[in-house]
Amino acid sequence: FKPPNTPPEIIATYGFVAVIIFMSYSVATWDWAWGLRQLMTHGILEHVIASGRSIYILYVGMVPVSLIWLLMAVGGSYLILSVMLVPPALAVNSLPTFLVGLGAFLAVLISHSLILGGTTISVGTAGPVMEFTGWILPIVTGGLTPIANLPKPMQLIALATPYSYPAELIRYALLGLQPVMPVNQAIIIGITYSLVYLIAGVVYFNRQLTKLLKEGPKTVGMY
Repeated sequence: FKPPNTPPEIIATYGFVAVIIFMSYSVATWDWAWGLRQLMTHGILEHVIASGRSIYILYVGMVPVSLIWLLMAVGGSYLILSVMLVPPALAVNSLPTFLVGLGAFLAVLISHSLILGGTTISVGTAGPVMEFTGWILPIVTGGLTPIANLPKPMQLIALATPYSYPAELIRYALLGLQPVMPVNQAIIIGITYSLVYLIAGVVYFNRQLTKLLKEGPKTVGMY
């Protein structure tokens, strides 16, 4: 889909960054959030609650395993791109912007998983919510392509969510792709939005946990 004169290493790097972003949201959705449903199914979640431990201790065990799978998936994607095209040209053009984008991205991932996880422990399932928030929302908000490539109505939707800004900053730092707004403005909005989203995720999850402690675990459904 790129013009013929586009260097292949740019195409490979473009695809590699998209894979990293998409796989990261997949980990936050299916490992960190949906994983709570599996713990409910096997009675582990109730055991942790009955023991008086914090539910957050479960993430101490899940996160390292998720990171191993993420590294394996990213490594496999790098190998496939290297064999089928050329090795991605990994170069940090702006370290401060990359660090800000990465920090904002991690904050959004954590909040993303807390909101989906809170919904799961509250109702026992979160099929439609999980599908929309876990797959569709990150994709249509610039997770796989720069916002500038999206239709104008979709650009407005993307900029109204916290998902778009970290991805734009990371692409700018690694690929030099200019965001749809000045970089400094994207940094300010990205940091503010991701922190607000993180706080909202923590508050929402804690409220659903309190509801769980009062009403007991819900029956786990398929969808």
